[in-house]
Amino acid sequence: MRTMTYPSDLTDDQWALIEPYLPVHPGGRPRSTDLRAVVDAILYLLRSGCAWRYLPADFPPRSTVWRYFDEWRRAGVWDAIHDALRRKVRAAAKPYSPRTTASVDSQSVDTTCGGEQRGRDNAKNIDGRKRHIVVDSMGLLLAVLVTAADVDDAAAAPELFSRLEGQPVGRVRRMFADGKYHNHELYGWVGENARWALTVIGRPPGSKGWVKLPIRWMVERTFAWLGRCRRLSKDRERSVLSSETFVTLAMIHLMLKRLKPGKKDAPFRYKRAA
Repeated sequence: MRTMTYPSDLTDDQWALIEPYLPVHPGGRPRSTDLRAVVDAILYLLRSGCAWRYLPADFPPRSTVWRYFDEWRRAGVWDAIHDALRRKVRAAAKPYSPRTTASVDSQSVDTTCGGEQRGRDNAKNIDGRKRHIVVDSMGLLLAVLVTAADVDDAAAAPELFSRLEGQPVGRVRRMFADGKYHNHELYGWVGENARWALTVIGRPPGSKGWVKLPIRWMVERTFAWLGRCRRLSKDRERSVLSSETFVTLAMIHLMLKRLKPGKKDAPFRYKRAA
């Protein structure tokens, strides 16, 4: 029985949204682990940024929490929960409004020691990994890919775009990107494999420093949402699968708060892209 509560804990209404998607294995001994406590522990890790061994003692044992986290990420449970919540958020905010645009971008982050796929992004002066994401016109996640930081955005784009298969992008007509995706090989791949056109929005001639680009600020805002989770301030995972899963979990937690805000969650209003 837990004696402490934390700001990252799910409310009853939020738990009711995801409980039906957690797998139940028939047969064998009755489960003694509280799955809600397991999910709360994973969200505590995500929001606080602590190591697995530093989980508070009132959560289930870290080995148990890790086992469920690992089982569900490999079985696609987190992806199923994410996609179901995204449909609900989309329907609540823009009913009967199909997606016609999407945006793509990347973010380089430092890594802690060890792990696979690490490199140096000389342009950002970062040793670590790069998160590539595609978001819809509301900034909701459609696909995520984590690579070494030295991987060129245009080179990673075909694998990232391939992950859009099965996602609700049937009516998307334009994919907005910045100048890093201006690549003739990528244009050729898009022309052969996608139903949408890649539209590069460049910086105004002669501009210096940060510039707010039309439409593309939507994906930048999504990266800002991810930055609320301390686990994502650096890439602390040994595998890219874990890195991608925590990005998905961050969006799950955000959408739960949008759909069923708690007492401390301010109401959220989506801003239409200009």
